[in-house]
Parts: sequence; C-alpha cells; structure tokens
Amino acid sequence: MLLLSTIKYILDTNVFINLQKIYPLTIFDSLWKIFESLLNDGIAISSIEVFKELHICNDDIVELAERNKHIFFKNTYYIYMEVRDILKKYPKLVTGSKKSNNADPFVIALAKKHNCTLVSSETRAGKDNPEKIPNVCDDYKIRYITFIDFLRENKVLI
Repeated sequence: MLLLSTIKYILDTNVFINLQKIYPLTIFDSLWKIFESLLNDGIAISSIEVFKELHICNDDIVELAERNKHIFFKNTYYIYMEVRDILKKYPKLVTGSKKSNNADPFVIALAKKHNCTLVSSETRAGKDNPEKIPNVCDDYKIRYITFIDFLRENKVLI
C-alpha cells in the first residue's frame, strides 16, 4: 500500500511509452528495474486513465503497468471536479493533438490534489496552438519536469 506522504511525482502516459521507445527493456534492463523499484517505493503515482492508455502499447509496457497497478489511482469526485474545471478552461487539452491524450487533465488534477511534480515529455505549446500539459501546469503553479529530470532528482545511474 502506498503512503500518500511519500508521493512526490505524477507520471504522464508518455513517461511509460518513451521508456519503451527510447530505453527498450532488452537494452536498458537495469533502468527498468530501477524505475520499477522507484514505483514500488511509492514516490510516483499516476492516473487510472494512464493505465487505460497504456493497454494499447506493447507487452513490456502492459506487463510493467499490470505489475504496478497499485500506482494507478482511481478517479475520485475531487478529481472529476478538477478535470471538469481544467477542461472548461482548456477545452483543447484533450482534442488539440493528433495523439490520444485523454489522461492529460487527470494527471494534472492528481498533481494539483497531491501537490506533486508532474513528469511528462510534452513541451510547451506556442502561441495560438492548443495548450499542452506544461502550459496548464504553469497556469496552476504545478511543478513540471521531464523524465530525465526525474531520473536526475532520484539519482538514477545506470
């Protein structure tokens, strides 16, 4: 069971997807083991919406998600209300991209609720483009970092 006091990070879907794309298990086995141990230490969680998105990925990512299902928090009334408010203010957050990004407002809401850093590889959208996670995080004063920064902060060396 995760202790809410240990949670420091909220993970976006692309953290898991890029783990497979950029750091494949067959080459970076030690990184995957360290990442999974960080998940088991309870410092990072994600949304059940991320879990759902991951199930369209390959077996390694699905297996990682299934083994660590405890880190994917179910939506609560508070989260739904936050998501509603986020989407009212940023309606293109889930529709303004070619990729599936339905989990984006949920990870932002989780980060806001738990006062955590959001980890994602998204970059800020430029003027006149649909907002992305970093833009919304800026507006809500939510700290945002990349996966590499997450590894640095947790002193991951491989």
